[in-house]
Amino acid sequence: MSGMRLVLITALCLALGVTAIAMEIGKPSPPFTIQRVNGAAISLSEFKGKVVALAFIDTECPHCQHLTGVLNMIAKEYAGKPVQIVECAFNDAAASRVPWFTQQFQPAFPIGYSQRDPVLNYLAFSMLKPLYVPHMVFLDKHGVVRGDFAGESDFMTNPDKNVRAELDELLKPAVRTSAHPAGKSQTAVKSTASAAAPSHP
Repeated sequence: MSGMRLVLITALCLALGVTAIAMEIGKPSPPFTIQRVNGAAISLSEFKGKVVALAFIDTECPHCQHLTGVLNMIAKEYAGKPVQIVECAFNDAAASRVPWFTQQFQPAFPIGYSQRDPVLNYLAFSMLKPLYVPHMVFLDKHGVVRGDFAGESDFMTNPDKNVRAELDELLKPAVRTSAHPAGKSQTAVKSTASAAAPSHP
């Protein structure tokens, strides 16, 4: 009996690890705070009334560095529109590396950092699954989650085009769905033993 119970518990844990890897599209964004090296922390609730493009990054990840350049151009292009781009680094040395990253890539939007666990909690992401970066979340003007795109999703193969398409869709009146519908979300489909935030392939 004890052996069967152990098998059932193990199966339940594995099932939870497989399914609990997605934000709920169409639901209000959970609270989340991004720490700043110099300056006050950023709360996502501050951006109500704006479309938010939130990128979770690793400061050492080449894909994240490339995305920052893309978002930098988009931020300048969408200046004057109710759009807010923000990045949150959560690699182990993020707090000490954000100043270097900021100086190197000159983002035209706020960038800060967080510990890994709050990021996983915000994304409703299982600790048993790898979280590929960059990972992007889009909120509408009411703070509702409208897009959740993992680092290895198709969305990230062409962020220059896809981020613009997502923002344009969310800027339309009475937006109800993501420009790139993905059921619950576009989540990780690959596995790795690494506990760090891996870059997408």
